[in-house]
Amino acid sequence: MRAPSPRAISAALRLVRWENALTAAAGVVVGAWWAGWSDASLVGLAALAAIGLTAAANVWNDLADVDIDRVAHPDRPLVTGAVSPQAADRLAMIAAIGAVLAASDVSAALGVCTVGVLLLMRLYSPWIKRAGFAGNVLVSVLASLPFVYGSYAAGHWARGVPLVLIAIPLHLAREVAKDLDDRDADRGARRTLPVALGAPFARVAIIVALFASGIALAFGLAPLVKSPALLVAALTPAMVALALATVRAVRGRPGSPAFFKLAMVCAMAALLVARA
Repeated sequence: MRAPSPRAISAALRLVRWENALTAAAGVVVGAWWAGWSDASLVGLAALAAIGLTAAANVWNDLADVDIDRVAHPDRPLVTGAVSPQAADRLAMIAAIGAVLAASDVSAALGVCTVGVLLLMRLYSPWIKRAGFAGNVLVSVLASLPFVYGSYAAGHWARGVPLVLIAIPLHLAREVAKDLDDRDADRGARRTLPVALGAPFARVAIIVALFASGIALAFGLAPLVKSPALLVAALTPAMVALALATVRAVRGRPGSPAFFKLAMVCAMAALLVARA
């Protein structure tokens, strides 16, 4: 069998959103660090499970959204034909199986939970996502689970819950911002907040979500660190990125989701510093 070409590998990596997959793996590491890990091999397996989950979810999402992406994201691999639907299906299945196997090596319970997560992801793309805000909430919860995967692998799953409570509204703000960017392409296909209630309402929802994340940080996380001042200082880059993202969204300028993603990466780095 002929080995895949570099172009095919590049297209596959773009399809699975390799940068999002690595961010999910980083979330596992942060969750484990926060919980006081002792077994790096278990954390590594949990990180592989998070990569597999993210890859499968992104492929399923693009398979369900080909028609929308022809307008909103015409450069995506399935739209351009760089990856065929059949190859994408196989890639998603390999990623899903890999996620279950890696999680099951951590524990049978985590393997079963991973099967449940995959089921929700599979239902999300063709059906739940079409409901708009309900889909936003679900994907925000699922995207925040790497913190619990990490804390579970470290032996103290509950220690990851405060991180999840902070991450969910941050992810929700980013999801709504993405819907703002895609509202023209989504008309007639999805009842997102910008489509159903208008862009101004969606912008208010982003601001409310950010306030909710700040409250969760202040009451759920700051009391757990030795130096709240150090945490605030370490979070400064994340807060700057969030401010830029919010300004772009409020002004109706595209591109705010990228700043939200940058803020999340900066926030994870800050959590590592604050917990050191």
